[in-house]
Amino acid sequence: MMKPLAFLFVLVAAFPAWSQSPFDMSPERPAQPAAPAPPPRPAPLQPAPQTAPQAVKPVAPSAPAPFSAASPPKPVSPPPANAPAVAPPASAPPPLQQPNAIGGTTAPAATSPTAPANAPANVDVADGTRRYLVPAETLRINGEIGQRSWSIHLTAEQAAAPTKLHFSYQNSVFVAPEASRLSVNINDVEIYKDRISASDRPAEHVIDLPAGILKAGSNVIRFGADQRHRTDCTIESTFELWTAIDPEKTYLSFDDPKVSRLNRLDDLRAVGVDGHGNTRFRLIVPALDQIGATDVLMRLTQALSLMSGMPNQSFDFQKSPQGPLQAGELMVFVGTPEELRPLLPNLTAAASSAAVASFAEYPANAGASVLALSGPSWPALQGLIDSFAASVDTTGTQRRETLATANWRGLDTPFLFSNSVLDFSSLGIQSQEFSGRLFRTEFTIGVPADFYANAYGEARILLDAAYVPEVQAGSHIDVFVNGNIASTIPITSNGGAVLRHLPIKLTLQHFKPGVNTIVLEASLITAADRACAPGATGENKSRFALFGSSQFEMPDFARIAQVPNLAATAGTGFPYGLGSDPVSLFLGRIDEKTLSSTATLLGKIAVASHRVMPISVTISTARIAGRNAIFVGSISEFPANVLSQLKIDPSSRNSWSEELNRAPAPQKSLTLQDWQQRNGDNFISRQFSGLADWAKRNFDLSATMLRFAPPTDEMYSPPKTADMILAQDSDPTELGTWTALISTDDDSLYEGMNAFSTRQAWDRLAGRITVYNGPNTDTDVIPVSWFRFMPTAPFSIFNARLIAANWLSDNIMSYGLLLVAGAVLLGLATGGMLSRLGRK
Repeated sequence: MMKPLAFLFVLVAAFPAWSQSPFDMSPERPAQPAAPAPPPRPAPLQPAPQTAPQAVKPVAPSAPAPFSAASPPKPVSPPPANAPAVAPPASAPPPLQQPNAIGGTTAPAATSPTAPANAPANVDVADGTRRYLVPAETLRINGEIGQRSWSIHLTAEQAAAPTKLHFSYQNSVFVAPEASRLSVNINDVEIYKDRISASDRPAEHVIDLPAGILKAGSNVIRFGADQRHRTDCTIESTFELWTAIDPEKTYLSFDDPKVSRLNRLDDLRAVGVDGHGNTRFRLIVPALDQIGATDVLMRLTQALSLMSGMPNQSFDFQKSPQGPLQAGELMVFVGTPEELRPLLPNLTAAASSAAVASFAEYPANAGASVLALSGPSWPALQGLIDSFAASVDTTGTQRRETLATANWRGLDTPFLFSNSVLDFSSLGIQSQEFSGRLFRTEFTIGVPADFYANAYGEARILLDAAYVPEVQAGSHIDVFVNGNIASTIPITSNGGAVLRHLPIKLTLQHFKPGVNTIVLEASLITAADRACAPGATGENKSRFALFGSSQFEMPDFARIAQVPNLAATAGTGFPYGLGSDPVSLFLGRIDEKTLSSTATLLGKIAVASHRVMPISVTISTARIAGRNAIFVGSISEFPANVLSQLKIDPSSRNSWSEELNRAPAPQKSLTLQDWQQRNGDNFISRQFSGLADWAKRNFDLSATMLRFAPPTDEMYSPPKTADMILAQDSDPTELGTWTALISTDDDSLYEGMNAFSTRQAWDRLAGRITVYNGPNTDTDVIPVSWFRFMPTAPFSIFNARLIAANWLSDNIMSYGLLLVAGAVLLGLATGGMLSRLGRK
């Protein structure tokens, strides 16, 4: 009896201790160790748990070598780009880790979680231990299936060093983790694949990359997602599925910061991006004010743009360095030794006798490399920069066959000039099966600046595909061109089918010069989706297949350029990529912000045209007539005749200013006539409106299409909300093309051009005027009404027929008038002939 009572007493005494510690369902977290734990044994890649990452002690990078001005770097030979390398510091890289082999493919040795989610993302990157990967501000994979790929350039030292891949992602709450997978590939080797389960908070991963995965030069990175909805089986629910990769937490890390040093000119391609996908070149030029230096500096910025080829690159001119060097930045010092040594004490001594390009260690960032272009005089510097630009310029070479898009798409875009047929496999689309409800894939096609087929003609997709009998009528296949619906093919019968070269016609109306994105979607409906039984969203039975033998067929199209056309300038650099005559450059003033904006604009045009344009700075507009020219500055610095030629109201020099933009616009009094005119509240306007609606509804004809010839462009007055505009038109002689970058002041000019330096904003350039209204707002496009033709090829009857066909299709009333006139002439000729030959 005493034993049970004693046991009961022990239980009662222990109960208060239990009640103070409630049951915890969170995973166990080890106590903070007094010393770092030994490294884990290498093991095959395992799925990372989707819980809060454990805190790990960061690996301290090796201390960089102390800066010494007594040991200047060796000079780098001038171009070409494959010039002999500068000897790197004598330090052997740490030994590579031995990878594990899984299933015949090289896999990471181990995975480990990163620092806690609340750790700061933007640590000091000046030591060069981080190489950000994502070339965009956001990276989001939408829908049931999708992937994003791009290429990065690594130096030989970076490719050989031990490297870790860091990435972080978060997904929609509607994504079913048991049926969804995220994969990461580098150079076609799968290094990560696991279920998607990070809807409540971001999931962070660190992967040790095995030796041999990375290589010197171009490396293709690919993130892919296969996603399924938790509960909904409708096609509409697929738009709720997304996985977002965080660019600020997606990067390669190196244990040794020395591997990020630049040693040869070709290493300039490895400048990379920052945590927002941007690339910036900082040019430190103490003698920035002298006008004779502007020509050669603009040539240098174009060469740097071509060598880097990044999608979101900009330039920043400074007389002295401002702030430390950040990720995705390259600092370039330009000047004589007397100008640069106060800023760069370890400048090579050879610059005093000859112009040289050398890499030096930046004093403010130990271990960071900067490029120094120096010589005994500015004429000597000009010869060095001309030699460097000639190594990357493509002037005089054969016609381009591709457009450079590998840095943001993973492969270059084919450039089509006439009738062409391309297999999907050559466009990056391989044969694949699909078990979901909305299949989506895309590819890109490039067309030249003299593409003139917006009103007639059709391209075709010859589709090789198949779908199972479960796919019901009501399903359809859609094709989009640059975000516009171009064709829809309905599936009208049940029983499945194998489609062999099914022709899908695409109107050429939505194509533009440069890169065009074509999206193929298949919306698949089944009876199982209508029932949507539990677990139906996770079924893996294939219902659709697309084959790489499908083809894209481009017909012959009219080739003649039109001016103005900002889309052609943005897409191919037209017309500044043609000819060898210097492009006249008129600057409102020569200061840091104006030169920075000009360099960013010229860099974008150089990448689009794939050549370095010769530049001639001028201060007189009288000498610009008859030549291609670029104007940059605030509107008050523009001559009135230049604004008039660009069809911009000259009075805007006084009415469009920063002070007036801040002031509210005066309210105009409202009258009955104004109300009636604005709302069409009269009988005649209602009749015309009804007739126009009927023509649009039944014949797809708009009022602007019912014309004999294009109308003339009216004078444009920038609105008070505009921060910057890009305008283009012919010069007074109609022999050259003038393009102007105009803003209210230098600050708005600098900020606006930086905003247009991103690929998405640059691709929106179109019409004769594009208006930037500030961040987080849409750009406005003023379309072209009247343009001049600019022949780009020798005359041929075949091309002239295509040109006439497009012009008459765009001006329907003139086409109808010609038909009537032709019928009348035919009738008169027939009557005259019969009157002579027939019976009296």
